This record gives sequence, structure tokens and C-alpha cells, in this order.
Amino acid sequence: MLATVESKNQAVSKLEALIERGRSRASNVIDHVMRNQPTDRLARGEALQFRAADNLPEIIMTVPDREQGTVEQSLHRNAIYQMAQTTDMPVKFIDSLQSVAEPWGRELLAHNLQTVFNRRFQKKHYLLRSLQQEVRGFLSDSYRRIDSRPIVEAFATAVQEKGALPYEGYVTDTKIAIQAIMPEVYEPVPGEVVAFGLSLENSDFGNGALSLRAYLLRIWCTNLAITQEEMRQVHLGKRLDESMVYSQRTYELDAQTTVSALRDVIQKQLNAGQLQQQMNLIRQANGKSVDSTQARELLRKALQKNEADSVIEAYNSIDTVNMPAGNTIWRLSNAVSWVAGKTEDAERRLEISKVAGQILTPA
Repeated sequence: MLATVESKNQAVSKLEALIERGRSRASNVIDHVMRNQPTDRLARGEALQFRAADNLPEIIMTVPDREQGTVEQSLHRNAIYQMAQTTDMPVKFIDSLQSVAEPWGRELLAHNLQTVFNRRFQKKHYLLRSLQQEVRGFLSDSYRRIDSRPIVEAFATAVQEKGALPYEGYVTDTKIAIQAIMPEVYEPVPGEVVAFGLSLENSDFGNGALSLRAYLLRIWCTNLAITQEEMRQVHLGKRLDESMVYSQRTYELDAQTTVSALRDVIQKQLNAGQLQQQMNLIRQANGKSVDSTQARELLRKALQKNEADSVIEAYNSIDTVNMPAGNTIWRLSNAVSWVAGKTEDAERRLEISKVAGQILTPA
């Protein structure tokens, strides 16, 4: 149900302030996506050359380029980890070499990469996705490229057609997320005022699928619970050819199809029926008791130990401002969201918010 008049007026004022404050961050995400399109190169393992950077704690890779012959680019941590997965090199081994202060650590890592790709994987093709002279994605030649530009543009347009407003967003080196929120507030249980929206994620560099999720925002403390996933498209496609010309045409047509599907999902999600489902989740969660032992078991596999400890501490506290009163699933979800809100790393904060949403969803 809609919030009572007094609580609604207070909540609407706070929601309007939150939207105004977050609008610029959402705009920054859109601007970043529109200005930064990855450069794609296809190369065989035998054509890759690696060396330690002269004065920086980086690995430099020389890659083939159609126009320049070859180019030198630094390797992002994400790309190095993807190389580790491709070659079965232990991540701990790579981390240990990169953490060595002396040059020999990076030199040994470069030597290992050079040997593995030139001798064991010399005939395999890889898609290298670069931005700002840095290889950020080291991917299979059958990686399905999903252009973030039309996706983000379609998201912003479609949500506004339904009355939602860009509310929040973040950009990391390898992933973007943008959220939109409906400007109405609701009170599914007495005293609990929430708003409803959608969250879009995508990575141009293999750090996750294209994903659209619903979310709930508790207004009084801005606890965010990202609930069920409404759309997911993984980056699996046809093998790229040497020229990538046909692949570019496929790439553009595929983007059009994805945009159409995204708009359909948004139209379906931002309606009264879906909103009622979200409110029912809260009512059910508020009526279901859970003790600390059960709560810890729910969190055991979803969170790191220090995160779970912080959640249990918050859950057991006397705080009824940042979290609803009672020993319920709804309070536990908000305890998770509260810990998420204190997490500095934007990507990890988003992942913890998804755990808060998972707790609300009946098994």
C-alpha cells in the first residue's frame, strides 16, 4: 500500500533528495560509456610478447595491430587473471610474483606468460579488449561482445518512459552499473517505507554478464536490497574470424536484438503487478522469524567471514533506525544492506546488496 500521509511526505522529501544527489553519478556512468568504447584485436598465442615494465609495477604485452603492425599495452589485473584461467596458472603464484618489490618477480611472470602462450597455446586465438592503452579483457575468440552504449541508452530511455529516474551508478575499470528508481514511496508494513527500481550491470571485459535486476530501497536509511534477476545475457557467441568484419555486422545486429529485449523487460517490470510482488516479499520477510544461528547459516556461503560477522553484530544490536525492529528476515536483509552501504569497494558493495535481496526471496 502507499505510505500514510505523514510518513509519505517525509519519505518523498528524502527520496527526492536522494535522487537529486545520485543523478550526477548516474549521468557520469552514461557519459563514461558513451565516451569509452573498447578497442578489439584478435591474436594467436604465438604472436603475443610479454615483458616487465621498466619503471612501473606492470607487465607489458606486445600485440599485433592491423594499422601499426604491433602495439605495446599494459596488462590490467582482470586480464592477467583471465590469462591464469586460460592457462591453469595458479592465481596465488601470479599474485606472489606481482607482490615482489624487486623487478625479478615481474620478469619471472612475464617469462612464464611468454613461454606458456608461445609454446602451449601458440595456435589458439584470443580476443584482446583494450581501453586507454591497457588490455583489460583477455577473452576467448568466441566471446560475445555486447556493446554497452546502446544498452545504457535504451535503459535510460525506457525507464524514463515508465516514470522512473536515473538514481545511482558506478564505473570501475571493468564493469558499469546504473540504477533507476520510481519516484513513489510505499509502506508494505507499518513504519517501513520503501521505493522500487531497476539496476543494470554490464562488463565489456568479461567481468560478468549483462544483467537487469529489481531492487528495493528502504528510505529511512537507504538500505538497498537487489532482488531477483529479470534479464541475463552471458557473453557467449560464435567464433570470431581473422578479419572480424562479419563479426562486426553481427555485433551491431545483436546489439539491436538485446536492446529490444531489454526494453520489453523494463516495460514489464515497472508496472503495478511487479510492484505488488516486491511489496509481498517484504510482508512475508517481516513475518518470518530468524535467530542468530539461523542467520549466520544463511550468510555462511554468501559472504566473507568478516562481512558475516559485521552483519550478525548489526542484527543483534538495539539499532531500530538503520534496521527495522524484530528478529525477522526483513531485519536480517537490512543488516546485510547496512554492511553493504559501509563497504568502500563499489563492486563488492553491489554484490553484498544482492545477498540482501537473496535473503528476501523464498527458497
